[in-house]
Amino acid sequence: MWWKEQTDAVKDAVRALIANDQLSFVNGGWCMHDEATTHFMGMIDQTSLGHEFLKQELGIIPKVGWQLDPFGHSATQASLLTSRAGMDALYFGRIDYQDMEIRHNTQECEGAWSPSKSDGLSDAVFWGLSGSYLGLYNFPKGFCFDVTCKDPLLVDMNRTELLQKIEAFVKQLKEQSDRTKGNHIMLTMGGDFAVRV
Repeated sequence: MWWKEQTDAVKDAVRALIANDQLSFVNGGWCMHDEATTHFMGMIDQTSLGHEFLKQELGIIPKVGWQLDPFGHSATQASLLTSRAGMDALYFGRIDYQDMEIRHNTQECEGAWSPSKSDGLSDAVFWGLSGSYLGLYNFPKGFCFDVTCKDPLLVDMNRTELLQKIEAFVKQLKEQSDRTKGNHIMLTMGGDFAVRV
């Protein structure tokens, strides 16, 4: 709906941001589908609809999937809607707390997900947990800058407070990096209904 209301100048500006690698689209589906109970045709239809729109209007197809709020995970997502859709990575939220604890302790919050063997694909898809590897998609503790949050804004801090806040932030990043064997981490700075207005 937003796109249809924009002028040609705004649409051209968005396309320029994409061309300059300043804006990218993750997942690209029409909506965020559930994986545990949704029929695979619904998953395919909504992903195809979103990808068709992005291809026609912006000339792109997403390369990274992000299932930020599914309730369960399926081989359909890894094979048909990630690997076969041309994506090479998938981030997701929602993980059993016991599984998450094991993954934190063994540094396995990322890995390779092999698509379903029944479809003949052999290419594994990179996967990772989102939300500081807590299985959600929230901001780090103490860094919610939404109007509904009580965390202080960085711009309102004096130098001492700001340095303490930076130390707390770096500590959380270190904790997150200790949960994976890789050299990179995914840092999310939002959450449900948490966007600064």
